Amino acid sequence: MYVGALENVETVNLSPAMSTIHVRVAFQKDGADWIPMKGTFGTPEALLQAGSYFPATVTWTVVFSGKSLGTIVSKNSGPPMGYGDVGTQAITTKPTGIPLIKTGASDFYYGDTKARTRTLLLVSAPNFKDPDRWKPTTLSLAEKKMAIENFRKKFPKMEQCKEPEEEPVYMIPYDDDEIILLKAYRAKNGEVLYEQKLDDTRSKCGFFDDEHFFNYWFVLGDNQRIRLLDSQMAPMDAADLDNTGRSAWVFHTSRGEDRDGYELFYDDFSKRATFEWSYH
Repeated sequence: MYVGALENVETVNLSPAMSTIHVRVAFQKDGADWIPMKGTFGTPEALLQAGSYFPATVTWTVVFSGKSLGTIVSKNSGPPMGYGDVGTQAITTKPTGIPLIKTGASDFYYGDTKARTRTLLLVSAPNFKDPDRWKPTTLSLAEKKMAIENFRKKFPKMEQCKEPEEEPVYMIPYDDDEIILLKAYRAKNGEVLYEQKLDDTRSKCGFFDDEHFFNYWFVLGDNQRIRLLDSQMAPMDAADLDNTGRSAWVFHTSRGEDRDGYELFYDDFSKRATFEWSYH
């Protein structure tokens, strides 16, 4: 069983296979675990062999918000023409049969290139349902207080600079309202998945890849315990990918200038698999 993504990215500074709408195979089920596909090939010679690590053809169920949007078929196109094409497959389904959703496309970037349409979750089985019934939500006042206290444990102070990208860096206090709650989802059992980041307006540092100002995703369990998942992610969807009766979450990741990928969290967020590729 495979899990992948339907990618539709603007044709700017992209590897050849990414210039048209395509599938990317990201994970494979191995027993009870999800295993990332091979995403890194360090030399041009190794890249020529990349196609052999991926299936020849896959029939996919297109998943969105607990529903099936239909099926599409993809095929292995042979050796990738660029590092950014690792895991991509050409879609053999007629273009009119490819489901597309424009709402939410702005959440997904590949390198510095934005998506034309929303990246959609794919699974090589008709497992599209979301039994945990995750829905957009807002945090209660008590939950917000817990979330703020938890965030402050990770970042007790904010960086500040006199001029952008210049040292020295001063560590200063910040206000609670400078911790921004971006998105949140709630499951039927009350578990909450939420995204926070620290507002960098007052910082003025502007350093690239500054972890103080990444977006972070957390899970607030029904036991009132908060767990950090990861940073620099955009949520794709929740679905019971392997028909176990529990939903897994898949995120798109974009980290640094040259590293994109997907993260799959399962078994109540206790396990995860990470698939990544670079462009150079």
